[in-house]
Amino acid sequence: MSSNPRRLLVLVASVLFLGLLPLWPLYYVFANVIFDDAIVTDFRNTFYPGAEAILRGDSPYPSPSDEVVSLGRAFVYPPLVAMAVVPFTLLSVAVAEVLVLVVLLAALLLTLRVLGVRDWRCYGIIFLWQPVIAALKTGNITILLGLGAALVWRNRDRAPLAGVTLGTALAAKLFLWPLLVWLAATRRSAALAYSAVIGLLLLLVSWSVIGFAGLGDYPDLLRRLQDVEEAQSDTVYALVLDLGANASLARLLSIGLAAGLLVGCVLLARKGDDRRAFVLALAAALAASPIVWLHYYALLVVVVAVAEPRLGPAWFVPIVMLGSASTLNGSTLQTVLTVGAAALTVALSLRPLPTPRTAAVTRRMMPAAERR
Repeated sequence: MSSNPRRLLVLVASVLFLGLLPLWPLYYVFANVIFDDAIVTDFRNTFYPGAEAILRGDSPYPSPSDEVVSLGRAFVYPPLVAMAVVPFTLLSVAVAEVLVLVVLLAALLLTLRVLGVRDWRCYGIIFLWQPVIAALKTGNITILLGLGAALVWRNRDRAPLAGVTLGTALAAKLFLWPLLVWLAATRRSAALAYSAVIGLLLLLVSWSVIGFAGLGDYPDLLRRLQDVEEAQSDTVYALVLDLGANASLARLLSIGLAAGLLVGCVLLARKGDDRRAFVLALAAALAASPIVWLHYYALLVVVVAVAEPRLGPAWFVPIVMLGSASTLNGSTLQTVLTVGAAALTVALSLRPLPTPRTAAVTRRMMPAAERR
């Protein structure tokens, strides 16, 4: 086959697989909500009721012993999240759900743009990632946290911007706290200070607005939630339990993994390798969280985009999570699949960047249509 037909075949396959095929899961998500009365689960069951409680002057937080915690519908986020949802309560929950899908979709595309991704194929392939679809379907804030992480990376040498972004993200959910370690390790002390101060201020101010309701029981609420959901999550801890080990060993391995990733982050940062240190900090955020649902792995969009802004091997690995469980962590094999795919994605994202000479040669070998 001559080069021109081969290039045409590659282009057609790219358009079909990375351009048209990803439109189906997107259509499925929106059509289900608009036409089939499906719900954006976390938004409807957790965030919207939390915002309504604040409007009524009630606490958005249930008692730790409330049945709603066992059902996984309790509002357990800091108050800032519920306050951000308050404007959506001006709309019916059905209309608000569609608007949330639009906002999250825009945030996802903006994340790639912020990270300098210009390859159109990358914008398509992420919708073949089950974690991304899960993040949209649930209406959770994972995608927004990913955008926050992307903005921290983009503005890493602009201390006020990086600090405001990370501080706001931490006030919404402590999930990205390993980025504080990354800032410290890369000697960005000003950004670290901004992040800590702004995060703490936002947390205090938002809680003061609701009269510090639920603050006293909040640690117990989180512990209760962890007791209920930790063993059912897509984590190393849950996987080790599934394989027959006791809880102490599972905990030790889980903590060891998170600690190891943070140590790696610090070591790489001290060598001046910002990019790979940042990747390990994001991996540590996933490893350190006691509860990880499938949609948390949408954060891998940031990991891969930082590592390789053009389509490469790491972009394809999360597609195998189509076999992951959509609710809880499913079978042991499904947990292995999810955690293993995430680990391989991170590993591929840690590869050294191509040298300018290698990149130039690779570019000359690409079809002309793909060089634009």
